Amino acid sequence: MKIVVTGANGYVGTRLITIGDKHGHVIVVASRQPPIIQENLWIPFDIYKANLIELPSGTDAIVHLAANTLLANNTDKKSEINAAVNLIKAAKEVGAKFIFVSSQTARSDAPTAYGRTKWRIEQEVLSAGGWVVRPGQVYGGELRGLFGTLVSTVRRLPLLPAFIPAPKVQPIHVDDLAEGLLRIAERGDVPPDVYCLAAVAPVSFSILLDTIAKSRLRCWRGFLPVPVLVINALTFILGEKFRTRLGLERLQSLFNLPVMETRPDLNQLGLELRPLRSGMHPSGNDRRRRLLREGQAMLGYILKERPGSAVLRRYIRVIEQLRGGQALDLPKLFLGYPIFLSLLDESSWTNKITSAEYLWRLDAATVLAEATPVGAYRFLGRGHGVLYSLFSMTHAVLCEVCWRISRMLFSPLVRLTLSQEKGIL
Repeated sequence: MKIVVTGANGYVGTRLITIGDKHGHVIVVASRQPPIIQENLWIPFDIYKANLIELPSGTDAIVHLAANTLLANNTDKKSEINAAVNLIKAAKEVGAKFIFVSSQTARSDAPTAYGRTKWRIEQEVLSAGGWVVRPGQVYGGELRGLFGTLVSTVRRLPLLPAFIPAPKVQPIHVDDLAEGLLRIAERGDVPPDVYCLAAVAPVSFSILLDTIAKSRLRCWRGFLPVPVLVINALTFILGEKFRTRLGLERLQSLFNLPVMETRPDLNQLGLELRPLRSGMHPSGNDRRRRLLREGQAMLGYILKERPGSAVLRRYIRVIEQLRGGQALDLPKLFLGYPIFLSLLDESSWTNKITSAEYLWRLDAATVLAEATPVGAYRFLGRGHGVLYSLFSMTHAVLCEVCWRISRMLFSPLVRLTLSQEKGIL
């Protein structure tokens, strides 16, 4: 397919180009400046100019991402609407799909000009038989756009605001959004309509900031309660100039975000979103990080000390080559304190497959640990007298008895902890 992308040099646009290239599409960049990725075709496009854009022959779809996030005056609003109308006309002339990337804030009575303008453009697109996509809070990848601003804020401030009542957001990774846009462009069984693409279950804005701190920046941040009433009062008292400068209008949009029903649209596209915590990793997937933590817990439990980097690399290589490379969903308690792995047995897991997988990995970790100098010393030991040997055997038997009793006492709590871990973001 030949897909024209406006705003291709932006946060979402650059990822859309990269993923579109992987899908084998011909991506044509429509922007004021030539594309960052020089291999792509380029045609000039400016939302402030009302000229009708000339699309290349054979264009199958247009994905309209270009937008002015500031919209300082009515002229800016009209320019953006006119640019969208001209794009719609150009798409009709060549028989191409028109896909407009709108906003979760879009509605006729939105608190910001940005949200109201997006709603106006939506009406033009829908009346022309086009597709509208309302993404949730886009995150992940490069530190650009609103996500880059949030990460910069979390990095800079030791205390973050915890708004009361807590506003809710519905995150979506930038790559998942790009994948969803491409599926709408590629497939013929997706009728023109408004598609809401975001996490099914909203999370509080504070959880989003906390996840940025812990999973992206690997740091801890405290939270300071801030009543929404105080922000509303400041918004009312201050003039429009100061409201815009302080970003209070953006906060008003956050406080008034509508909850989107996304499950039907995600199912329609067959789109499965990655968990928030995993997507926060710079690579977009924290699979190796979770596998590393699992290896540290397993090997640490066996060796009774922190494992070295060499044996950890071997553990990860074994799991990747023989077991699919996915980490088990071990709770933080077991990862942070490997001694509690003694509470796990076959009856602890919710299904036999997971139980067998855990036992296999524990055996593999044991074999790997035996091959290290520390493991050899632990399993083979050194020459000791009879009394020391008797003491060691008695100690081992007593420990095993204690742990067996503990398993029986705490088995319901352990099963509950393991089942709840699967629901964590």
